[in-house]
Amino acid sequence: MKRQIFGQTCCTTTPSAMCFWGAVFLLVYGGSLWLGSLWPAFRQYGDTLILAAMGVACFTNFARNRTLHCGLSGPIFIAGTLVAALTEARIWNVDLRSVWAVVLVGVAIAFLIEWRTAGGRDRASIV
Repeated sequence: MKRQIFGQTCCTTTPSAMCFWGAVFLLVYGGSLWLGSLWPAFRQYGDTLILAAMGVACFTNFARNRTLHCGLSGPIFIAGTLVAALTEARIWNVDLRSVWAVVLVGVAIAFLIEWRTAGGRDRASIV
């Protein structure tokens, strides 16, 4: 009897996992835009809201689908959220393009790690 170790780890290509992530992202980001319409001071935090919505979507997707890349990129998005919030509040002076670059590189590395550990191998050969 062969046992699959990473059988439930890679859900990158399943439409249901991508749709679930997208639905959670749209729900959280839409809620933050609605909050911005009620509280105008919240509108200046555009990058923060997008990064936070992506992080929440990743953590939710990881909890439901056990996607490895979401488990790795969720904390990256939250770290980017904190830096963007401090930058947009003018507490830190960091270029937001640099924040996005670091986040995108981190997410790309998370996808590469998932592909190398779970998605890049033939599933029948994993024991």
